[in-house]
Amino acid sequence: MFEFLHQMSAPKVSTAILRYIFRYAQFIGTIFFCLHNKKDDETVFIRNWLKWLNVTHRILTFTRFFWVYLGSISIKTNRVQQVLHVMRLVLSIPNVAVILGYHIFRGPEIVDLVNQFLRLFRQVSDLFKPKTPGFGGRRELILILLNLVSFAHEQTYLWFTIRKGFSCRFIIDWYCDFYLVSATNIFIHINSIGYLSLGVLYSELNRYVYTNLRIQLQKLNTSGSQQKIRRVQNRLEKCISLYREIYHTSVMFYKLFVPPLFLALIYKVVLIALIGLNMAVEFYINSFVFWILLGKHVLDLFLVTASVEGAVNQFLNIGMQFGNVGDLSKFQTTVSQFIFIDFIPT
Repeated sequence: MFEFLHQMSAPKVSTAILRYIFRYAQFIGTIFFCLHNKKDDETVFIRNWLKWLNVTHRILTFTRFFWVYLGSISIKTNRVQQVLHVMRLVLSIPNVAVILGYHIFRGPEIVDLVNQFLRLFRQVSDLFKPKTPGFGGRRELILILLNLVSFAHEQTYLWFTIRKGFSCRFIIDWYCDFYLVSATNIFIHINSIGYLSLGVLYSELNRYVYTNLRIQLQKLNTSGSQQKIRRVQNRLEKCISLYREIYHTSVMFYKLFVPPLFLALIYKVVLIALIGLNMAVEFYINSFVFWILLGKHVLDLFLVTASVEGAVNQFLNIGMQFGNVGDLSKFQTTVSQFIFIDFIPT
């Protein structure tokens, strides 16, 4: 048993959890593509039947949720609670509409972006001999586990807020509510995992440059053989090319997923404010359920912030990894041009 736990390192555990999240996202209708494994080569491709099944499913579940939720609002007597639920209902409409739009119109772009991520992870892993297994380290594992906590709350929070007994109608209402909650939060989770992935790519490439490439550059001088110089030059150009590809992938990800993130964040901030107001007005200071609900929304904001911060920090550390690249002017020119001209955007 201890041998098994020793082998289950943080990167391997993170990879296993991410595979579970992928299947979970397929189940809740967020992902409409499938993963294809071929030796060490993984790619995704669109399943049209899955896409339209998810679209139809989401329309039906949201329609039922809308009318049931609208009916429940009309019977509430507390004005603050009415405002809270109306705001939730109104803000959920554009979130669902955006998800449907992404499913129908932007599927090929999303698949290309995911395949680009998978290809970059393979190329960065191939730099190391032997290859580095898994995803990230302990920091990434902690953030992924916190994402699982958020997912678990989305699935179960209604069980503790509804005091009525379980019935077939309750299960149907719970499922529709869960499907909506997962939809309104999905862009937060996508950005959290996406920027976490960008941070891991930058971190692994930075580590290779600092622990391998920089040492090779510093050892070479004008007396070195042309073959060795050419080999190291090729490795340097490969790393620079990967840095550029990761940066362009981050730009693609930003253009595709950050605009709907702002809509999801507005939804989150309004919900946090309204829940806090409701707790103050109704004196729910001792209500454990409301504190958990408030903490969950704060956790989602923290996960996005921490993921973006990690990716930005690794991006800013790129120039520091090269340091002194040796005496050869060819290497110095290549690195200087990359850092000060090509890489830093104007």
